Amino acid sequence: MKKILYVLAAVFTLSLFVNTKTEAAKVWDEAVTIYGAGLEYDGQTRNTVSELLNATDKDKTDYVYGNDTERYIGMRYDDSILFSSIRIIEKTSGGLNIDINESQGRITQISKETYQNALLTAGITDADVTIAAPHDVTGESALTGIYKAYEVQGQPIPEDRTQNAQDELNTITDITEENENKEGYSQEQLNKAITEIKITVINIINEGTDITEDDVRRIVDEKLAENGLQDVVTEDQRERIIVLILNIKDSGVFNGETAQKIIDSGKSFIGDITSSDAYKDAKEKAKELGKDIKDYATSEEGEGIWNSIKSFFQKLVDAIVGLFK
Repeated sequence: MKKILYVLAAVFTLSLFVNTKTEAAKVWDEAVTIYGAGLEYDGQTRNTVSELLNATDKDKTDYVYGNDTERYIGMRYDDSILFSSIRIIEKTSGGLNIDINESQGRITQISKETYQNALLTAGITDADVTIAAPHDVTGESALTGIYKAYEVQGQPIPEDRTQNAQDELNTITDITEENENKEGYSQEQLNKAITEIKITVINIINEGTDITEDDVRRIVDEKLAENGLQDVVTEDQRERIIVLILNIKDSGVFNGETAQKIIDSGKSFIGDITSSDAYKDAKEKAKELGKDIKDYATSEEGEGIWNSIKSFFQKLVDAIVGLFK
């Protein structure tokens, strides 16, 4: 009798999970377009941005205001200067794809890779995102717009996650500015290292092992070294990365289904970075400096992550099947 109850409970839990995912997918039958508030009363320029985003009349539409940027990323701006805009549609799979259309204006402060890393930290792992602006802008309202799109769809992202994502974006941007023109540094190396740190931490948690601050410090040191940054990143910058990872871990995003999606999207993200010309240049420069950047995706550790995940789900299936015996 107990076994039957266990099975019914397991089936009920799985049905809740399936139904939740199905409902979420239905909500995203249409895309969401979020414009910067500076475009609200400038119909001509808004139409130009709409074309850059490939927005349609079927999209849900809203605006990012100064109170939104304050709430989501902890930075207050006057509505009149918010111009970067986004169009997004969530998917059930396929990873996080970001396209920045800079044919009218550049995003000057946030790179595609940095957007992607921040969104993964916020738990956004499977979506198609287009970003555009009518002239050169820093890009913060676009990031806020992505978060607001989930609110528009009735799926608000916890503010601790968006704040951690903003902290990550600030950390990567600040470290990049501080190391501008420094031999042996590139933002691609740092984004790759931070993504690998996240995946390694998730892998340890998935194995059911407690992870301590000392463990995080060790992992950060290893990944910085594997990406040729051990002698480039300062002690203060290293500490900021460690605090960032600990805060993300405490938010809970490294647990459960979201963690698995971060691994999936993270591996794809690393692949995008390593195939970029900027990364290839950085790797070549590292060789000239007598260093090497490890190819994590094909490494023994990287492959081990997938084996660990497959083993976890196999054990889950075996446990459920065992209830019938």
